[in-house]
Amino acid sequence: MIQTNRLIDILDKKEIEVFNSYNLTTDDIEFIREVNIGVLRKIPQKAFNCAQLSALLGAVIYDNSDIPVVVISGHLDYFEKRIFNCKSSIPYSTNKKEINEIWDGHCWVEIPGLIIDNSIFRTMYFGKVPSSLKNQIINQFGKGRGTIVASVEQMDNMGFNYKPCFKINQNVIDGLIKSI
Repeated sequence: MIQTNRLIDILDKKEIEVFNSYNLTTDDIEFIREVNIGVLRKIPQKAFNCAQLSALLGAVIYDNSDIPVVVISGHLDYFEKRIFNCKSSIPYSTNKKEINEIWDGHCWVEIPGLIIDNSIFRTMYFGKVPSSLKNQIINQFGKGRGTIVASVEQMDNMGFNYKPCFKINQNVIDGLIKSI
């Protein structure tokens, strides 16, 4: 599946064209790796922190490179079992400029050709999740993992199905970063 086919409902035509025309370089991948390490070091290890982790990673990539990047909220399935169900975008009050933290979806970052999830392992290792799910993740990936980065097809082969529902807008990204 072409990555942007999954994003057609949440990105505009120009964003899709930019995504499709960009080719990641080795330097881009190294930059993203270094930035992500910095993000993981900055934010304390705790479960269910996908919005802050993804917002910060997406903002740093956007502010410091030409790499097209989008922070997404949506559903996440693991071997066809729904782990996170996104019924709405992250609630945000424009008047109060604050995030309402009651929300059940999942956030991740997408760049051309890749999904970046820098929170799933923290949630599995530190969260109150069913032990069968936690054990399945640990058996498949091991302990001490930080981030999973892969194409849509590779994610599917590993059992992950990321279903985009909403693009996180800049006001929400800014609010999430301010809350760190």
